[in-house]
Amino acid sequence: PMAALEDAVGTVCWWGLSPAIDLRLHLPPEPESPGESSVLLVGAAEGRHLLMTAARARRGPPRDITVYVAEQSPEAVARQLLFLLLALEAPERPRAAARAAALLELLGSGRLRPGTAALLRGAAGRLRRWVSS
Repeated sequence: PMAALEDAVGTVCWWGLSPAIDLRLHLPPEPESPGESSVLLVGAAEGRHLLMTAARARRGPPRDITVYVAEQSPEAVARQLLFLLLALEAPERPRAAARAAALLELLGSGRLRPGTAALLRGAAGRLRRWVSS
């Protein structure tokens, strides 16, 4: 009965109940032979840990990390990828303050301004090409 109720209601994501963490801080020490580290995020329906890790990537020595995401909802994974794409866009388009405003608008608005809608359409098109290539 409880599983049927969960299926009917869907997935609920409680954003921000724990602080965002830099995933690199929780990896084992770098092995003597340089290699790639792997991280598995299970049920992380939002990308704040990935954003924090990307934002702090230049702190300390460079390290290659492959992130695997296990999520019931493909829409949540697509949303994570889309936010990462928007956050990591080339700094010259658009400027950082405009990117931050667009991200906040996408996170909390039911209606988008024309500029934000155009940014979203462009990023979604790039994401679609990456995933389907």
